[in-house]
Amino acid sequence: MKKLYTLSFVLLASLSFGQTPIGLIGVNVPYIEDFSGMGATLTTYLPGWTAINISNGATLSMAVTNGVASTGNAYNVGAIGDEERAFGTLADATITPALGAVFQNNTGSTVSKISIQTRMEQWKESGNAGINETVAFYYSLDATSLSTGTWTPVSTLNLNEKLTLATTNSAVNGNLSANYTNMANIISGLNWANGANLWIKWVDTNDSGTNGMYAIDNFIISVNQVLGVKQNTIAGLNMYPNPVSKGTLYITSNSSEAKSVSVFDLLGKQVLNTKTSNSTVNVSSLRAGSYIVKITEEGKTDTKKLIIE
Repeated sequence: MKKLYTLSFVLLASLSFGQTPIGLIGVNVPYIEDFSGMGATLTTYLPGWTAINISNGATLSMAVTNGVASTGNAYNVGAIGDEERAFGTLADATITPALGAVFQNNTGSTVSKISIQTRMEQWKESGNAGINETVAFYYSLDATSLSTGTWTPVSTLNLNEKLTLATTNSAVNGNLSANYTNMANIISGLNWANGANLWIKWVDTNDSGTNGMYAIDNFIISVNQVLGVKQNTIAGLNMYPNPVSKGTLYITSNSSEAKSVSVFDLLGKQVLNTKTSNSTVNVSSLRAGSYIVKITEEGKTDTKKLIIE
């Protein structure tokens, strides 16, 4: 697994039955998760992510492993002591996990198309070469948890067993190219209303014999298309200087109306929220680095990348 440095963020929104949705705020502004934030020891879920036992809907207590674990569960998986991690599942006769996340449409418009990319990593061989194991992918626009709602399958995002001839049920390194598969898919025809949630999940099954361990990594989701809205909808929008070195950012447009300005860091944390009616925004409190600026004017929204020196 390689650490991802692509610009990304999470807009944390309102609670949904105890689960915090991951906000998507614009077209082609991706949310990226490489799960390294779990570290080598963390057993709590990252914001927006969770896992349940599908047999009873109970939330699973995530465990840490390097692939040697043999009991059904959701796992923070990676090499021992390595900060590079993946989010994994292992099924047995008692626990059949479903891994998933919830996203909120904060684009201001109805979303009709999204893209999802991820990597399947196999961290444990199965014990039965006669079965090609699959952890099936689904999404839902009416779910309120991983155990409710109507779900639509997308087979191209299934986690399919890579080491199909293996029989030893041994741990392997999922970061090796021989043990992972990259996947991508565009889901179109959606009617994902602004402010509504979209859930995704991968559902494991207890196959005959000892099961393999499969994980997701390098996950990317992005809004590709919204209905009835053109990009760059704020006419004449200009943001300068960029990079900013003296603490003052200027935001102008063809309109003299006040603008709402929200700034997010690369981890998705909102670090500034203000309004400007005279085009100036004080960003002196921000540390040097890269940010995303969300600008709203008269119901229209745009996003721009900002560099603070």
